Amino acid sequence: MDMHRQHRSSMNRRIFRVIGSISLLSLVLAACGTTATTAGDPASANGSQTTEGGGVTIKLTQLTDAPTITFAVIMDTHTVELDGYDMRQLATLHVDQGPAIQASGWDAPAGGHHREGTLTFPATTPDGSPVIPDAARTIAVVIRDVGGVPERIVQWTR
Repeated sequence: MDMHRQHRSSMNRRIFRVIGSISLLSLVLAACGTTATTAGDPASANGSQTTEGGGVTIKLTQLTDAPTITFAVIMDTHTVELDGYDMRQLATLHVDQGPAIQASGWDAPAGGHHREGTLTFPATTPDGSPVIPDAARTIAVVIRDVGGVPERIVQWTR
């Protein structure tokens, strides 16, 4: 009888350890998920938009349309080193169904886990027409491969 109680007590401890490990693993996976969500006011062309995923939060605020299309960018995390990300290489601008426009500038000092900077795109195409015409309905910035998230889409509706 005593041996049976000891065996059951030992088994209960193992079960609690497994449950604890599963709970911890669930929290880690939730924090390091690979989906990016966008929050903000999509109806506001110049409002801030936030995307979260892979343990990294990125907030974009459109500042100007001319002479360049400029966004303030705030990157925040507690798990990923952000200094290695060159947003000039990772970000593209999409207006309605038009072609992707590669970022032309990224000005951001090193910051480790908290980084702020300015992301710019050209305001005109090579033929001189505006990248964001007056009739444009949607503007989106696509950011690739930050924090293990293959693609983040931050979109504004005009």
